[in-house]
Amino acid sequence: MDNKQEVTAIHHSIVDSTMAIIAGLFLIEQINKNGAKVFIHDGIKIDIDRNLIVLGLKTVLKDCLIEDFGEREGLNRTYGLLKAMYFESSDKPMELTQSGREMLESLFIDLAIDIKAESGATIH
Repeated sequence: MDNKQEVTAIHHSIVDSTMAIIAGLFLIEQINKNGAKVFIHDGIKIDIDRNLIVLGLKTVLKDCLIEDFGEREGLNRTYGLLKAMYFESSDKPMELTQSGREMLESLFIDLAIDIKAESGATIH
C-alpha cells in the first residue's frame, strides 16, 4: 500500500468512526425518548441500532459525496458535515446539534413514509 492509499484508508476510518459516534448519540436519544431502540413516526415504529444508523449516514452522506466529488473531497465534505452534527465540550457530555438531530430524523421519517406507502395501511 503506498502512502496515498494509506492516507485514504485512514481518512475512511476517521469518517466511519465519526458516523459511529453520531449513531450512538442518536440511538441514546431515541432510547430516552421512546424507551427502546425504536424510531417512531406517524404510528410507525422502526427498530433501529447503531449499525442501521451508520448505514443510513453512509448511504445518504458518505457514498453520495464521494460519488459527486471524488474520494478525497467527498471524504472531506462528509467529515465536515458529520462534525457539524454533534457538539462536544469539556464540561458537557457529547450531544447532537439541532441540525444533526433533524437530519437523522428526516432520514428515518423518509423510511417510515416509504414503509407506510408500501404497506398501504397504518402500522402500529
